[in-house]
Amino acid sequence: MRGALLPLALLALVALLLGARPAHAGVEVAIEGISGELAEQVRGHVGAPTSADPAAVAAFRRRAPERAERGLQALGYYDAKVEVRRQRLDDDQVRLTVVVEPGEPVLLSRVNVLITGPAGTDPAFAGIERRLGIAEGDILHHGRYEAARRAIQNLALDRGYFDGRFITRRVEVDPEAREAEVMLHYDSGVRYRFGAVQFAESPLAEEFLQRLVPFERGEPYTAEQVAAFNRQLLDSGYFSDVRVRPRRDATEEDQVPVDVDLSTRARHEITTGVGFTTDLGGRVRLGWRRPWVNQWGHSLAVESEIAQRRQNLTSTYTVPLREPLRTQLEYQVGIQAQNVADIDTEQVTASVQHRHRLESGWQQVLSLRAYRERFRIDDDRRTTQLYIPGVSWSRVRSRGGLDPRWGDRQLLSLEVADPELASDIELRRVRAATRWVRTLADRHRFLVRGEVGALATDSFADVPPSLRFYAGGDQSVRGYKYQTLGPEENGTVIGGRYLAVASAEYGYQLTPNWRPAVFIDSGNAYADWDDLGSEAKTGAGFGIRWSSPVGPVRLDLASTVGEADDSWRLHFSMGSDL
Repeated sequence: MRGALLPLALLALVALLLGARPAHAGVEVAIEGISGELAEQVRGHVGAPTSADPAAVAAFRRRAPERAERGLQALGYYDAKVEVRRQRLDDDQVRLTVVVEPGEPVLLSRVNVLITGPAGTDPAFAGIERRLGIAEGDILHHGRYEAARRAIQNLALDRGYFDGRFITRRVEVDPEAREAEVMLHYDSGVRYRFGAVQFAESPLAEEFLQRLVPFERGEPYTAEQVAAFNRQLLDSGYFSDVRVRPRRDATEEDQVPVDVDLSTRARHEITTGVGFTTDLGGRVRLGWRRPWVNQWGHSLAVESEIAQRRQNLTSTYTVPLREPLRTQLEYQVGIQAQNVADIDTEQVTASVQHRHRLESGWQQVLSLRAYRERFRIDDDRRTTQLYIPGVSWSRVRSRGGLDPRWGDRQLLSLEVADPELASDIELRRVRAATRWVRTLADRHRFLVRGEVGALATDSFADVPPSLRFYAGGDQSVRGYKYQTLGPEENGTVIGGRYLAVASAEYGYQLTPNWRPAVFIDSGNAYADWDDLGSEAKTGAGFGIRWSSPVGPVRLDLASTVGEADDSWRLHFSMGSDL
């Protein structure tokens, strides 16, 4: 009988174990008496019980006060009182409340920061104690102390003080007096200088590669120059990947050698693109480029565009000069045909340009263009040939990628032509343009732009349409068709001697990729200086902006303001606002 009961008992035990469900009891931990950073600090230090098991809860209650006090001391509170209260909410839930009385904090009575060695006279370290985030009278914060210590060390490394060390780094705390003293004494050691720069194997000549280096051997080391060197090599157009590596493990005679690992771009690159604007209609672009033609970094590019109202083909040959990343010579030839309203033009140009990037970030271009344009305005057909020396200064700054949240573009250009220089007519032309993008509070984006221009000539009828001034269109005064604003003759807009256009736009960042906008544009092209302002045309409206993977796309609906019919016009365009 007992032998028969044993298997039955085992089966009952197994069934009981299989049928039993684990308790889903939970533990809730609350913090009372403090808030903000103090509460988060305590929560991070005390954690939570591993389970609702009474032993685990009891262990948590024993350890939590000490852990909470350590967390509070890190923020300068050395006189805290901590109590843990237990409350059962129901059969499955327990609340543990950590009640904290933080007491009075410890204040910094003295902050002593001393930099010795060559860094003591380095301007980058001047007044560093004011930039460390700790000052006399502040509440002691051990995290900020550690951040200050790292800031000194990181600045030293960025400035080439690789052997620097702290002679003294400590915090002395007097909890009873509620005072603390910080002492940071850093000795920089020698400042290292740039050594030899070694490039990886490349089809470009070693002599040419060395001309790409923006610093001299023996110049004081800075991490900023290393980063700028890396960025400039990528921007040069020769390389698809670059890594500039200072060899701090191979220093010799206070010099740090620099290795440059790089991958050269493909020798042939093809670019294609399609687009549409209401100004020019649909368009197709095709380009071919050789980033490097020879070992001296010469490059060749051919660009073509076919649009409904404009077609062009341009070839550019670039020769880098002594400072290749800053100065180049560009030889360019191109042809273009355009048909807008009752004006047809055909241009053939050849030019040489000297491009130089100034230390201020502005780019200066000295140019000489040979320019022949055949054009028709109504039934008047003319051909004008010009040789135009010119100079321009421009600067573009932006942050935020293809659809910048911050940036600006500036341009000033001056051009002249004269019969004594083999031109058909005398011409003086000046143009200035500006654009600004600013974003406030992450969502409110403002765009303002303006453009002015003037030309003086002894024969306006022979000035090619491409050199006259027009207004109207996607990038000018919206609400009007492309180049339909300006002086008229027999009902045809023939262009003006002067230009003045301004625009203001506000956009709200509804989502990361979508932004509705409202805008107002005003301006015109004028025949006489006295007409400026009095004959200005205004357009206003609203639109939507999409930050697409290939750049911003704009769709606007604009109306003329003050016109008899106040017509509406749709404008569509792509590309950066800068």
